[in-house]
Amino acid sequence: MRQSLRQRLVGKLSPDSFSRPASSRLALALADHRWFVAIRKGFLLLLPVVMMGVLSLIASELPFQPWQDFMETLLGETWRDHIELVSRASFGFVSVCLVASISHTLNGLIPQRDEFGENNPITTVLVALVCYLLIVMPGNGLLGPEQTGARGTFLAVFSAIAATELFLFLRRRRRLQIAWLSDADPQLPDTLRAILPAFVTVSVFLVLHELLTHFSGTADSLFDAALFNLFGSIENDLMRALLYCLLSQILWFFGMHGTNMLTFVEQTWFQAATDANAQAMLLGNAPYEIVTKPFFDTCVVLGGAGATTGLLIALFLGSARGSNMRNVGKLALLPALFNINEVLLFGLPVVLNPVFLLPFLCIPLLLTLLSYFVLSAGWVPLSTHAVSWMTPLGINAWLATGSWTGLALQAFNLAISVLLYLPFVRLAEARQRAASNASLRQLIASLEDTLGSYRQRIVNRQDAIGRLARQLLADIDRDIDTDRVRLVYQPKLDRAGRVTGVEALLRWRHNSYGSIPPNVLIGIAEDAGGVGELGRWTLATACQQLAEWKAAGIEGVSMAVNLSPLQLADPALLQHVQQSLRDSGIQPAELELEITENRNVGNDPQSNASIAALNEMGVHLAMDDFGMGYSSLLYMRRFRISAIKLDGSLTREVEQNASCRDIISQVSQLCQNMGVRVVAEYVETESQSQLLQQLGCTELQGYLYSPPLEAAACQEFIRQRNASAPAHPVNAEIFHATENV
Repeated sequence: MRQSLRQRLVGKLSPDSFSRPASSRLALALADHRWFVAIRKGFLLLLPVVMMGVLSLIASELPFQPWQDFMETLLGETWRDHIELVSRASFGFVSVCLVASISHTLNGLIPQRDEFGENNPITTVLVALVCYLLIVMPGNGLLGPEQTGARGTFLAVFSAIAATELFLFLRRRRRLQIAWLSDADPQLPDTLRAILPAFVTVSVFLVLHELLTHFSGTADSLFDAALFNLFGSIENDLMRALLYCLLSQILWFFGMHGTNMLTFVEQTWFQAATDANAQAMLLGNAPYEIVTKPFFDTCVVLGGAGATTGLLIALFLGSARGSNMRNVGKLALLPALFNINEVLLFGLPVVLNPVFLLPFLCIPLLLTLLSYFVLSAGWVPLSTHAVSWMTPLGINAWLATGSWTGLALQAFNLAISVLLYLPFVRLAEARQRAASNASLRQLIASLEDTLGSYRQRIVNRQDAIGRLARQLLADIDRDIDTDRVRLVYQPKLDRAGRVTGVEALLRWRHNSYGSIPPNVLIGIAEDAGGVGELGRWTLATACQQLAEWKAAGIEGVSMAVNLSPLQLADPALLQHVQQSLRDSGIQPAELELEITENRNVGNDPQSNASIAALNEMGVHLAMDDFGMGYSSLLYMRRFRISAIKLDGSLTREVEQNASCRDIISQVSQLCQNMGVRVVAEYVETESQSQLLQQLGCTELQGYLYSPPLEAAACQEFIRQRNASAPAHPVNAEIFHATENV
């Protein structure tokens, strides 16, 4: 027996497309820990703020004189000051924003028991922010960008995780509960319960603040002192460069701005080496320092930490067209031209992504070794002056070295980074695809296992299924005017084998997930209230197609279109049906609207008015999946219908199950008495067809006769079938009788 659509799809998606090596299981487990999930999502939520800072940096520091002249003409000589306000407002408080985003996300990931009341995530965020300010605030109580900006990301992550975990842990302790005023404002008891846990949490961080102040003054000074001791003990320039590169990459991988956090090292050793080379040139001597700031900017940090221009190129070479990874690459392209890679790091993401850990750490180390060897061999001139870190690749290499060999070295290093990133891009996409397919399977199950208003709205869920549903909604809006969304048509035949009608079936081929089951598409559209627009498109397209067939000489065929019960409750439904009929020129009697019987068809005045108006127009109404819903035959009394389509569970088992045969026989007898056509779906064998006809079915639909066909193929099928099969008198009689029901 032919498998159902869901079975075929799930079977296709269920095998794993890749195996996980044992060595990566620990990293993957850590990546799924709620702390790391909260950090990743926190940085992702921060992306709009980061983008504001990125665009303001590009605007103010763009090394292009015509642009600078244009801005000066437009805004005056102080134009940079105006734009840098945006940069300071975004990057200057990025750590504060990060505390809020991580704490809010982690609050939603930590299980909370109902007996302790509902905890407002805003309360958790406020407590975490106070704790963070206690950690970074210097003794004078004044804060500056050096505390709240990019350098503070490590303390922001630490404070958000520690304060949120501690506060929610304490809030679950009964001895710290204040449960007064139970009859007051409903939110007041929950707020009171947070007072003592918040006080204890803040007190712990106050003690930590006092310890930092006592021993080092601030966390920043303690960190810089540790860096001085670590790097000051290394005499070899190459070893110092490798250590700096490794620490910077590790910090970046955990979401912290490694370059800013290691500014002390950069200024103390690498900028000093750049100045030493410049001084040597002024004195007429040859430069002698290899590891300078331009050394990293032009040879190692190609497009940002991790040589991410190589990763960006690898994305376009190794990822599928239209994939999420490639779309992130497109978004990151403009900032990457100016060596700004936050979009790629947080959007792909690279941060806390175990797939990219190895190349992200090792590629810069390899480029450092190669470049040091080339420069020490004298094949490329040493840099003698600083170059703006935002200078695009190629230009910065030429300005730093003044030689084509500098360009060649940069191109060689870029090629190496692309080749090394490429297999990891493919692996990341395979894992992302597998995770997305798993979410799709769960989404299908969620929509099929629950009915109507008794299930939670999928689009409101905050898990992976909800995110996928919202993504699919956005994608269908994008694809509905393309050939990715289309209608196919499955013929319905009478007992003589003549095609009397077709059913229009919606098909959507997603660029990432392939064919999306129609019930998924309709289900999420209903949840989001967007099924009306989709239904209008389907109705208009189907009516227009029937008009084209009639113009080609196809007559006596009706068009069946599925209708959501939610559309019946739409006051504008009648207007849309009239518009579709008017635009296409087909007759109302040639249109049949099918309503699924096992969906909650409303008994509201608007639905009843819509049905009455449709019958008044002469449009036929059919009940789909008849027999397995809430009220079955009750609908025949409640609604004026022209046809019923037996539920597939009845027709599939008709040969094996006597109860199915009895039900079909009784329903067919009743329908014959009422002048209602009986359509059997899922007809797949000749013996099944013969039995269904004997039981009283007047029309047949299924793969025995034809699968759903494209419009041109369906037209040819109808032409050939109706040319060889005469109309069946009994079926024609019933068809005409229903026009007056």
